[in-house]
Formats: sequence, C-alpha cells, structure tokens
Amino acid sequence: MTATSIRHPVTAFDTPTGAHSHLSLADLRPTTLRTVTSPCNERLRETLLSLNESPADFAAKLGVDPKTVERWILNANRHPHPRTAYQAARLLDVDVTYLWPTIHGNRTSKIAGTDELTACWPGRATVPHDLWPRLFAEANRQVVIMGDFGLPDLIPNLPRLLVAKATRGVQVRVIVSDPHTATNPIDTARAIAAEATYLPLVDQGVTVARYPGHLSTTILRVDDDLIVRTGIDGCPAAFAPVIHLRALPNGPLSRLYLTSLDTITETAIPVTTTMRAVA
Repeated sequence: MTATSIRHPVTAFDTPTGAHSHLSLADLRPTTLRTVTSPCNERLRETLLSLNESPADFAAKLGVDPKTVERWILNANRHPHPRTAYQAARLLDVDVTYLWPTIHGNRTSKIAGTDELTACWPGRATVPHDLWPRLFAEANRQVVIMGDFGLPDLIPNLPRLLVAKATRGVQVRVIVSDPHTATNPIDTARAIAAEATYLPLVDQGVTVARYPGHLSTTILRVDDDLIVRTGIDGCPAAFAPVIHLRALPNGPLSRLYLTSLDTITETAIPVTTTMRAVA
C-alpha cells in the first residue's frame, strides 16, 4: 500500500522507519479513505469510529503494532490470527464474525478446543443487537431454537424469516415448553406466548415440538454457532449469562450443549399440524 491510497500523505500507510504517523480518528471518516484494490474493512472502521478509538490506541490495548491494525482496516481480506481476532472482538464488544465474517472458514491450522468460546455476556441485554438478526440471515443449513430466548422481541419478523429459511431448504426446528406442565404462572405465560408465535409455522415447513418439562437451559443453534443461556437459581432469566460458542468436533463445551439439545429433541413431542396443536 502506498501513500496514494490515503487522501492525506501525512497518514501514509508505509511510513519511514521510526516514524509515528498512523491512521488517526479523522482518517477513519468515510470520505478519507480512497478506493483501493482490496476493499476496506468497513465494520472494523465503523466500530472503532463509534467508540472514538484511534487505530493506534486500539493497537496499544491489543498489544500489536499500529501498522497491523491499519492493515486490517485497509484490507478486508486480511485477517488476524484467530486468538488475536477474538481478543480484538472482546475489546470492541462485538462478535468476532462481525468484524471478520470468514475468519473461521479461513483456518488452516488444527482447531483447538479452546477456540470454541467466542464471547460471553452478563445477560441478554448486553448481547450485541445485530448478532441475532445476522445469525438468522446467514443461516444456510440449520436453525434450532430450544426454549425461550425472547427472540420475537429481538427479531420482529422472526416467523416470516423462519418460514423463508425453511422454504430454501434450511432445517428449522423449534422446541417449546408445554404450558400444561409448567410449574409456575411465569413459565406458563412464556410457554403460551411461544406457542402463539411458533405453532402457526407447523404447516409452513418448520418443525415444532413440545417438551413436557422445564427447560432450564436455552439453546439457539444456527449452523455451527451456539448461543446458550443457562439459568441460575435466584437470578432472573434476563440476567443469566449468555455464551456464544462454535460447535467444534473437539470442543468440550459445545459437545455438552449439543448432547443436551439432542436429548431434549428425542424427548420432545412433535406437533404434526396446526389444528392438532390448537386442540
């Protein structure tokens, strides 16, 4: 990359040895970067800009050279090492695949079990809002919803989106709690609300099943992404930790939750038609 790639020569990418001029906050503005051969990483640029974080300051927090961060911004095809990428995403409070959507597909080394944990948030309200709709929009193999995440509140067009995915060949499965087996009024109300959302989709390609018991763990699986919330005694569900995992073959955490998902799926009773569900 040469100085002609930047509108202001003083912020040139290839600065002389010992120089300290790097991309500043002003250089992150949309009108500053010229069109280059490789597309810029707009998501990383915009995230840094929204946090009023200069590339140099972010590099210092991350423990890398400022020019390394500049390369990530100026070339969307350039990915950091996965471990560094996860650390960067945590510092910016976003999902790693938001900054580098293809980072998992570009792995060439053997995936270690420790790579399965992508992020963890103290409650659903702290999960990045764009994560939910983005996961569903990018699903191309399967979507499994087990329990109550309050997804209809997070994605207003969720029923239509699930039907559209099912129509395109994506396996869509929803497991809801049976309101008749709920042990308290709150769980009963949640189960009834869930049925009102999902049961009408039974005749539209979406598999819906009732679980005759309490679901203390809520799991959302979208392809190889797992979003998990495990209840904590004495803590409202809204404040229970939410974990984002990658479903890896040698990942101990993801294996545990996938086993739980398989067990609940085998126990849940499928709803065959909307008329039967209403009855």
